[in-house]
Amino acid sequence: MIRFILTLLLLSSAIFTGMAQQTFTISGFVKNSKGEPIEAATVFIDGSQSITRSTKDGGFAFKNLLPGTYQVVVNMMGYQPVKQNTNIQAISPVLDIRMADKAIILKEVVIGNNAAREKFMKIFIKNFIGESGNAKQCKLVNPQIIDFSTNKKIIEGVTDDFLIIDNQSLGYRIKYLLRNFRFNQATGTTSYDGQCIFEELEGSEAQKAVWQENRKLAYEGSLMHYFRAFYNNQLREEGFLTYSIKNGVNPMQIDPRPVSLDQIAYRADSTFVTIELPSRMYTVFDRKKAASADRNMDKESLEQYMEKTGSIMKPYLKQAKIDAKGSYVDYRSFLISGFWGRKRIGDQLPYEYQPR
Repeated sequence: MIRFILTLLLLSSAIFTGMAQQTFTISGFVKNSKGEPIEAATVFIDGSQSITRSTKDGGFAFKNLLPGTYQVVVNMMGYQPVKQNTNIQAISPVLDIRMADKAIILKEVVIGNNAAREKFMKIFIKNFIGESGNAKQCKLVNPQIIDFSTNKKIIEGVTDDFLIIDNQSLGYRIKYLLRNFRFNQATGTTSYDGQCIFEELEGSEAQKAVWQENRKLAYEGSLMHYFRAFYNNQLREEGFLTYSIKNGVNPMQIDPRPVSLDQIAYRADSTFVTIELPSRMYTVFDRKKAASADRNMDKESLEQYMEKTGSIMKPYLKQAKIDAKGSYVDYRSFLISGFWGRKRIGDQLPYEYQPR
């Protein structure tokens, strides 16, 4: 069991406070397989509002970035998309990105498959964009670019270009580079992989005020909110309680006593908090309960939270590193289900978002 060393925590917090005012730049060059510069490639930071195009010499730069983990993505017609993880701690990284030519594959034209495509599209919208109130106000602008295929009970979808989603509830246009979408019709499980960029929609001042309120509601209790609270050692202050799941099957057997942060995490440096989960964890979001003296969880409460804000986090890797903006270094770190698992693209916010 991992525990905080108080002096290390105070020292690390002091270091981070000093570094919080310091910003960095991610820069680099985009080249083809021969080392020649590629001009006008789209370069963006996944999950953010930071986007640019490469210059004549292939150069690009993102300035004023805080320490943390970032995934730089490059897309250009005729080339395979490239994503590169980079961590900022003490210096501004310079990336050398090489793009491989994309093989041209002639697509099979299937006549009379409109009914099947309509079915696949309904499944895609439900499981990719979601079913929440925010998701229902999303418009898929260019659904025709999705290529669907089936293999037994698996429905798959990919795109060659950005899928565009206008979220009229949160005020964002989301451009999503979909690498793979998979829906298992036998089990009802969904997985998808890709990178996205957020753009502000235009609207009146009254509309922007509504968007701000909706964004705040979407943020409350979200996975981003949880990880930011985790990083700042403010889980209970922010309304989160985490419990250990004692068994590996359902129905869950939960230790009624909430887990303290020093049992599952430590701060190794000023940029990242490292999480080590010994087992599955169950987290609820309830500001009133988190502030009360009795934070234990009984069976009846468990069942109530499962229908509301209860989330299950299963460790996939031994460790996970979290930064201040609520991002984790390796997307494979956790398997998420419950409340967080039900939140799809229609409820997502960019990393630049800060509640007011």
